[in-house]
Amino acid sequence: MKLRTLFSLCMGGLALTALAQGGYQDGVDYYNADRFEKAKTILQKTLNDASTDKAVSYFYLGELDMRDGNTQAAQANFNNGIAANPANGYNYIGLGEIALKSGNKSEAEKQFKAALNTNKKDAALVAAVARAYANVDPVAYAKEIDKYIAQGLKMSKNKEPQIYVLQGDLAKNQDKGTAAGYYEQAIIYEEETGSVNPEAYVKYSNLYNKVNSDFAIGKLVELNEKLPTSALAQSELAEKYYDNGQLTRAAEQYGKYMKNPNHFQGDEQRYSGLLFFGKKYPESLQVAEQVLAKDPDNQYMQRMVMLNKAALEDWAGAEEAAVKLFAHKDAKFTSNDYTTRGQVLGHLNRPDEAVEAYLAGYNLNPEKNKAILADISEMYNKMENDAKSVEYMQKFVDAGDATLNDYFILSNRYKNLGLTLPEGSPERAEAASNGIKYIDMALEEAANKGPLYRNKATLLMIRDGADTTPELVETYKAMLAAYDEDPANLTKYPDAYKNAYLRMGSYYMGQDDNENAKLYFGKALELDPENEGLKEVIKKLEK
Repeated sequence: MKLRTLFSLCMGGLALTALAQGGYQDGVDYYNADRFEKAKTILQKTLNDASTDKAVSYFYLGELDMRDGNTQAAQANFNNGIAANPANGYNYIGLGEIALKSGNKSEAEKQFKAALNTNKKDAALVAAVARAYANVDPVAYAKEIDKYIAQGLKMSKNKEPQIYVLQGDLAKNQDKGTAAGYYEQAIIYEEETGSVNPEAYVKYSNLYNKVNSDFAIGKLVELNEKLPTSALAQSELAEKYYDNGQLTRAAEQYGKYMKNPNHFQGDEQRYSGLLFFGKKYPESLQVAEQVLAKDPDNQYMQRMVMLNKAALEDWAGAEEAAVKLFAHKDAKFTSNDYTTRGQVLGHLNRPDEAVEAYLAGYNLNPEKNKAILADISEMYNKMENDAKSVEYMQKFVDAGDATLNDYFILSNRYKNLGLTLPEGSPERAEAASNGIKYIDMALEEAANKGPLYRNKATLLMIRDGADTTPELVETYKAMLAAYDEDPANLTKYPDAYKNAYLRMGSYYMGQDDNENAKLYFGKALELDPENEGLKEVIKKLEK
């Protein structure tokens, strides 16, 4: 599974809950950048702050109501804005937009005139009137829009930023290049006044995000340098890094954004996930637990606690989080949820429950989750259910993604199964033969062949019921040659050497080849010089 896909599954939905009251201007910026849900949350949270310009906040809340089709609520907000400050022209524009939408153009024009009369030199108000017409129907009111755009440009000597932002918005669906030019003009003319136009930067960046992500990100880096405390600037840059797969930078930027009082719970959730995928498990866990302190039933953060504690090998803690996670009756769980819990239960010596978890994960998508079969095999191996352990490892290998190590593991599973079956039975011989088959497949390309030959020797003895056959001797010779490639193996694996020497000595003694028998028994004695039995055998061979 791709990293991003897995990350998305881990995070699920992102809650839009502002974590603290901050400046209402962040809500204004979010609205103007078309981030309407975030705008509404911040504007509502900050409405009664002492520093809030209520006339401005009521206007934007009314515009949000208009977007939702709730003209009654919008009218109440615009009237509240006029009551808060009759000299603020924007709320009259809001009332005009309601009239226009209801088909009462004359009333709309009356309200627009009242708005412009509050400040006859403000070209931004003229731009807002043009936008009201565009909000209702940009085609039907094209002439009116063009009229007010021309009026605003003339009034500002072609320098009103909001006129250019509106033109960019009107052009972006037909001609992205033209729209980009308008947004760039808005940026330039705003900065000539000593201010910054964040929505122009964001909209400009969004136009290029899919075609030139480096350029898009660069514009947002520039915006963050100019507005270092803007929630919009911080969050947009973090999201652009994330959208373009730059997860490390995204995590760093989200870390900065977390310090802004107008960040959202969903941002914390994403930050926790990014920290996890950056292997910063303690930090990710801390963020998840902070969210859970405020939102104890948060499914996504319970998932992150489980994942982080599993990564930190806090198996008991991970299982505690898993219990809470899986208690969500209507939730959709991922294969990774189940496999993580399977891993946790395995480490807690609860392999039977681990099998259930692994099977649940496998069954979600058997084609994509083939690797889980090997995990199930391992759990049955822990339970010493050798038949089931073989069954699932064989299924995994048959699925086609097996490695040399998987062949080796499967051969071991067959070896364990064979040892449980009656000596001399066809079933025992068949299990051993299957094990030998997969050992031979592994031997074809394995670099370290010694352990493989050692296992093959054991399988031969299980299959044949004898420890002195020619094939066994040849296998031991191959094992010794492989081990001898590294002289250190003699001290690493003395039992492997000793057992090989003893069985080879026994074979040659049975063949009346006393010289070779003495040779291999002698090598065994070198490894076990106090073995009186070996000394006696060698003495007899010398007679």
